[in-house]
Amino acid sequence: MKKLRITHLITLVAVCVAVAGATADAATLSDKDKQFLAGYEKAHTALVADDLSGVKAAAGDLGTEGAELSKSTSLKEARSAFEKLSAYAKTAAVGQSGYHVAHCPMLNKDWVQTSTTIANPYGGKGMISCGEIQK
Repeated sequence: MKKLRITHLITLVAVCVAVAGATADAATLSDKDKQFLAGYEKAHTALVADDLSGVKAAAGDLGTEGAELSKSTSLKEARSAFEKLSAYAKTAAVGQSGYHVAHCPMLNKDWVQTSTTIANPYGGKGMISCGEIQK
């Protein structure tokens, strides 16, 4: 019986350490990453609405990473630039509460969003609901 209690105690300690480690990792989002993800979300929202001027305005909040996005002359170019930003956004958002990685199987593209309701930035208004939450 003592051996069983010790095993349970060890398991409980291991779970607590794992949870504490995951919480600590999630809390390490830098100010730069917070600013990037906020700007990224603005660009995402503008692309969902097919709003090129909104995308270009959001690019300013992305720092140097938003340079290509700010130079976009069409929604097609903006979406291409946004796809490159999505790779960084996925890395920055890992383990962060309130961020969800979504995937569009028709276009085979990923993005990060704050809502659990799909809002596809790549297909515009015609494909707004195409996709699924991955993580």
